[in-house]
Amino acid sequence: MRYFLLLLPLLLFEGDAGLFEYRTKNFTVYCRDATLAVQVGEAAEHYRDRHAREWLGHPIPNWYAPCPIRVNAGDYAGGGATTFSFDQGQVFGWDMQVQGTSQSLLESVIPHEVLHTVFASHFRRPLPRWADEGAATYEEAEAEKRPIRELAREVVGTERQIPIRRLLVMQNYPDNLGGIAVLYAQGFYLVEYLIDREGKQEFVRFLDTAYQTNWDTAFQTHYGFQNQETAYTAAWQKHNKIDQQIASRYEVKMFTGADCRQCEEDRRTILPQLRARGLVVKVLDYDRNLEQARQENVIGLPTYIIYENGKRIAKLRESRALSSLLQRRH
Repeated sequence: MRYFLLLLPLLLFEGDAGLFEYRTKNFTVYCRDATLAVQVGEAAEHYRDRHAREWLGHPIPNWYAPCPIRVNAGDYAGGGATTFSFDQGQVFGWDMQVQGTSQSLLESVIPHEVLHTVFASHFRRPLPRWADEGAATYEEAEAEKRPIRELAREVVGTERQIPIRRLLVMQNYPDNLGGIAVLYAQGFYLVEYLIDREGKQEFVRFLDTAYQTNWDTAFQTHYGFQNQETAYTAAWQKHNKIDQQIASRYEVKMFTGADCRQCEEDRRTILPQLRARGLVVKVLDYDRNLEQARQENVIGLPTYIIYENGKRIAKLRESRALSSLLQRRH
């Protein structure tokens, strides 16, 4: 399941007069757009085979019964939910519901949801949420992963952060959307680090070892970490080093003034975050730097001038726009 939204009611069923059905070996797609139904079905088969080969090292047999995919296409944020049941080592009762634009569905939602089914076929037991969702998020488009990394950075050291020993054993989602988002972010943060370090198949073996023994033993065996805490710290340090290398390309000039309430608020809340990410930030008083302010065409306060490798790339009035710009350019 992708966390960022509550799925809109699909109201799709086999008897819907306006519904197209497309069947593949392992999926039956229901969609009101015939072309998209074919694209989704073929994409699902493609990712089922690709995921199995990349994560498991071999293809998986066709399922006894196909997994229905109910598609709600439109100008919605991409999302999905996949359910199935386990009983005595068997997995059955597949059901997948997805929504979003065609691009989001084909590039992120289907790859994400199909990995859940591949993992279910392999492990034949529920996985801890951080591992299942973190791995599935790894398969999404880069544009979808950036804000998730950003959230993981934001919660480090705050009361919102889920302690690692609780995170690793969580089988259920938190009971609020904010908590679910943090679970996804921290899970993806750790999964991305482990996969980039040793690969996808080693991560699968790591999960098997953890199930048979414990998390500390699994981290020691597969990644050489003494325990869970040192592994998560290493993941944070690796991400933080990369972030600072990227951020060092940028310089931000903030024009402010003595009677500017928003300037004071931004200096208290936004500037520490930018500096923590390694950005060079200069605060310039408008009245004391009047000539430079005029050269930069500063009209209102606060105003942010952003440079990348010494070249001016933007002039912004709102700190939210500043954060958004830097995320896109990362």
